[in-house]
Amino acid sequence: HIAEVERHLICGLSGFTDKYELALDLCNVRLMLEPEIAMLASENATDEEKAELKRLCDEVENLYLAGENHLQKDVEFHTYIARCSKNKVIEKLEPIIQSAVITFVNLTHRQLKDETIDTHRAITDAILNGDSAGAKYAMIMHLNYNRQMILKKQAKAQQKNERRGNTRTAVRGTEY
Repeated sequence: HIAEVERHLICGLSGFTDKYELALDLCNVRLMLEPEIAMLASENATDEEKAELKRLCDEVENLYLAGENHLQKDVEFHTYIARCSKNKVIEKLEPIIQSAVITFVNLTHRQLKDETIDTHRAITDAILNGDSAGAKYAMIMHLNYNRQMILKKQAKAQQKNERRGNTRTAVRGTEY
């Protein structure tokens, strides 16, 4: 499943040569969509879907705390929130969300463990409680942590390139 999403990422977003530029653009798209998706999920999720969402949240947390690869479950968590929104157009946008999650996890390298666990739990709790504002703002917080980390990494990479006397912009070593 992850390999399929990565192929989509490579095919659909192949014009990007700067991994930080891609990550920030994906983050901006996520900020436009996912807070509203979480809000809809809090209004539309059934009891069975809420139980599954809680299970996925617990799995991501347990994998993270055990130091194991959590990528697949993190993708499933965000995809499941989109499905709980009950919006058929949003379901068609799932590959973009999945691509973004993969990109973020690969760039942040587990540096946002506590923030991810806390905000995933806040998103889940708000959805379980039918708290649409809470779901929306918890998702904004979650995405903003990622955005801030990407900006820090981008600045660090630019400084590194400048110290080397490299005139290229940003980091062009990884193509998507």
